[in-house]
Amino acid sequence: MKIELINIEKLQETIINQAQENSTQEKRIQIQQIEINYLKEKIDYLIRQQFTSKSEKLNSTQPSLFEDNAESIEVVEDEEIEITFKRKKGGRTSPPKELPRVRVEHDIGDEEKVCSCGDTMHRVKEIISEQYDIVPAKFQVIENVRFVYGCRCGEKPVTTALAPFILPKTQVTASFLATIAVQKFEDALPLYRQAKIFKK
Repeated sequence: MKIELINIEKLQETIINQAQENSTQEKRIQIQQIEINYLKEKIDYLIRQQFTSKSEKLNSTQPSLFEDNAESIEVVEDEEIEITFKRKKGGRTSPPKELPRVRVEHDIGDEEKVCSCGDTMHRVKEIISEQYDIVPAKFQVIENVRFVYGCRCGEKPVTTALAPFILPKTQVTASFLATIAVQKFEDALPLYRQAKIFKK
């Protein structure tokens, strides 16, 4: 078994290097600890600023804003102000006067017009209540009747001329075509839906 001889100089050099490295590490740790302490203090300060109650303290040397003028302050009583306004009464608006009116009279029977004293009651006033009404589209068939005149002598008969149609060989009038066109192009109502409505 061979005994290895340790070089004293190399051992001393290794010890010196480790000592220097340890010193460097200690300095680095101290610097990091200082930074940690600084950050902790900063965090504590921000937490106190955020969550603790704040109070503004006046300097004792600063004069008060109220002491000097305390005697000159006068109390003014509030004046009573009356506010008036007009409010629109609720209710229904009457229909436009240009619309045609259909008068429907609701009268009592002749027996009810006889008073308990035996005399006939007379009309005192009228109570009119108005309602909007609409007349739905009504289908009708126009029969165009033409007369044919002939002579017994055998002359060619004469027939009444037919009024011109807006579309030849059709069974609809101009007003019917106008209604279909308005509902399709103005009211955006398709033809198949118009057909369903007309069937009703």
